[in-house]
Amino acid sequence: MKELFSLASRQLGRKKLRVFLIVLGIAIGIAAVIGVTSLGEGIRVQAVEQIKAQHDLTTIDVSAGVEAGSVTLITDSKLRAIEKEEHVLFVASYVKDMYVTQNKTAFWLKGNTPEYRQIHRNLQLERGNWFDEEKESNEIVLGYDVAKRLAAIEDLGIGDEFVAKIRLYDEDSRPMDKTRDKTAVFKIVGILKSTGGEHDDEALVEIATAREMDEKDAYDGAFVKVDDPAFAASVGDKIEGLGLSARSAQDVIDEVNKLMVAVTIVFGVFSGFSLVVGALMVVNTMIISVYERTKEIGLSKALGASDFDIMKMFLAECVIIGVIGGILGDLLGIGFSMLIDLVGKPFLVSALGGELGAGLQTGSITVVTPEILAAGFAISLVLSIVSGLYPARRAARLNPLDALRQI
Repeated sequence: MKELFSLASRQLGRKKLRVFLIVLGIAIGIAAVIGVTSLGEGIRVQAVEQIKAQHDLTTIDVSAGVEAGSVTLITDSKLRAIEKEEHVLFVASYVKDMYVTQNKTAFWLKGNTPEYRQIHRNLQLERGNWFDEEKESNEIVLGYDVAKRLAAIEDLGIGDEFVAKIRLYDEDSRPMDKTRDKTAVFKIVGILKSTGGEHDDEALVEIATAREMDEKDAYDGAFVKVDDPAFAASVGDKIEGLGLSARSAQDVIDEVNKLMVAVTIVFGVFSGFSLVVGALMVVNTMIISVYERTKEIGLSKALGASDFDIMKMFLAECVIIGVIGGILGDLLGIGFSMLIDLVGKPFLVSALGGELGAGLQTGSITVVTPEILAAGFAISLVLSIVSGLYPARRAARLNPLDALRQI
């Protein structure tokens, strides 16, 4: 084997420029694939990290299940069944309805449990206090935007009371007779800091107060807290087994991973077309080599070399080309990825804007992993060997008599 590759190296050394161009063609193709793949991997990593930073991986969002036109509601019995599951720390249920004040100011009212605030730790008071969570009361904590509207339109602040009504709906989601609308008096005891999310447009009360007004036996949603992110998927499956819908941040991460893998594969395939040029160069060079070495092949066969020996000689040259092309392609790919990060990052940040653009500013938009480099090297090696099969077979099938006549 050592002699075989030594002979192949000497043969390639006789045509340095030709071999250099072949290797360069393969390396450029490999570099393009690595650069595009590293870009896709970098964006995927950035997206996943943002999801992890913005969401709690140990929390599962539970809603009513819908299947074949049938709705499974979140009832007390369902919540008790969830609480009994292994790895579940607690369940935070809530009800949510639209309320309207006497001056037609609308806001969402959410009745929640003490556990609800353990999950949503971004709920911080700007002023005032929380309502009494131990007993049913008319105390209410306003979201940032709700407080601004009530202060501007109705001149309401902490300590003030106001009347609001809930519009009830029947089982077909049609408004009931207005005479059945229920009213309640609420006392403002606190105002939340702005969260930049849905809580700014909500008001919070103790869940028993909201359920008394709601007149429903079911909850509008619940959050399930598990003890470890690794068990979120299994607990979610058990919740779905109860007929309910369960979604966690891990589900979003899985979707992002699937999407980015598909996008990366598509981009990689298109950039890989440049490898066709390298493959054709290998085929062309090896066929020319067969013609140039016809006498040598005929003499070798006359001295006892088998067809397989001749094939091995040519394929060894292809292996050397593939190895050199793979190593050079990996090095060029790393450089190409660094260039993409240097030149393309400012463009992507400005083009995407928002949270995604801001997230890209803090890290690299390309990620070159050992797996990507190993794949690039393997592609180069396999491509060179496959491209050399036809010329090698052609050389092996030469008739030694015909080849010797050229001596």
